[in-house]
Amino acid sequence: MSVVEGLTAETKRTVAGRFAGLRLGSGRPMIIAGPCSVESEEQIVAAARAVKAAGATALRGGAFKPRTSPRSFQGLGEEGLRLLAVARAETGLPVVTEVMDTAQIDLVAEYADVLQVGSRNMQNFALLKQVGRAGKPVLLKRGLSATLEEWLAAAEYILESGNDQVILCERGIRTFETSTRNTLDLSTAILARTRSGLPVIVDPSHAAGRRDLIEPLSLAALAAGMDGLMIEVHPDPDRALSDAAQQLNFEQFSRLMARLELLPASALESIDACREEIDRLDERILDLLLRRMAAARRVGQLKRGAGLPVLQEDREHALINRLAGLAGDELAGEEVREIWQAILAVSRRAQQALHA
Repeated sequence: MSVVEGLTAETKRTVAGRFAGLRLGSGRPMIIAGPCSVESEEQIVAAARAVKAAGATALRGGAFKPRTSPRSFQGLGEEGLRLLAVARAETGLPVVTEVMDTAQIDLVAEYADVLQVGSRNMQNFALLKQVGRAGKPVLLKRGLSATLEEWLAAAEYILESGNDQVILCERGIRTFETSTRNTLDLSTAILARTRSGLPVIVDPSHAAGRRDLIEPLSLAALAAGMDGLMIEVHPDPDRALSDAAQQLNFEQFSRLMARLELLPASALESIDACREEIDRLDERILDLLLRRMAAARRVGQLKRGAGLPVLQEDREHALINRLAGLAGDELAGEEVREIWQAILAVSRRAQQALHA
């Protein structure tokens, strides 16, 4: 069994405890907002103040920028990290920023509250292993063409290091479509959340590559039950040194946040609420099964003392038929028989062990 498949119900329910300060698991979405790149102290502090005033819960900003062209702005490096720390001191917002290689981990961890592994590094396995040991939450973006299995396998590298503070981020994948930068893949994001139990957020800025689509994609993501959003916000987007077309200005971000607040709580919380109820019921079922096994062993001891056989077919058939009748229309009789035949088989093995 893989690490993500082996996450227990308790682990899945303690998201809020594992990501203290990030609002994950609180029933409302985590909103990470800020500029694509840190450009100056004035820019990042202004952005931090604006996004906090609008309701953001964390600040994003790139100090090290993985750019397609070597001639594009590469970020301010350590100076950018220092400026992020200044903005955090001004606003109290946790800082999310990218680490690009293993040599940067200690430096970035000194300044950042959450370490981001970008899409280009999703399968940089040396980086994944070491970033998991940094003692900080890790935001893992999905690769440009990564499958669900590849994305979750990348997360396992971090989990295997003993760090369960992993946030998955769907940021769009490359398809044949050319009208947007990438294509937002909500279906896989939902499956990633269901399969792993890890929180999943969506980055509509990189998915669309154009600011006019950020609002509808954000609304769709939260309505689908995603745990949060990562949105690029700049004081003057058209003059940004990177990704100008996909960044919102302060007024646009405030309007977006107001729209997000109008989403009914049920759209954000109903899936989690149902899953929590299922988890509680599963634990009650397990407790009842353990008590049933203890009773079955006591019956086995009495059978052994009386010289009776373990298997009593008439008793088992009568039990299964009675339970199948009690289920009514909610559960098919064959399904009831299949479930109880499995339970009775385990009970017989326990009793046979006493007769051995």
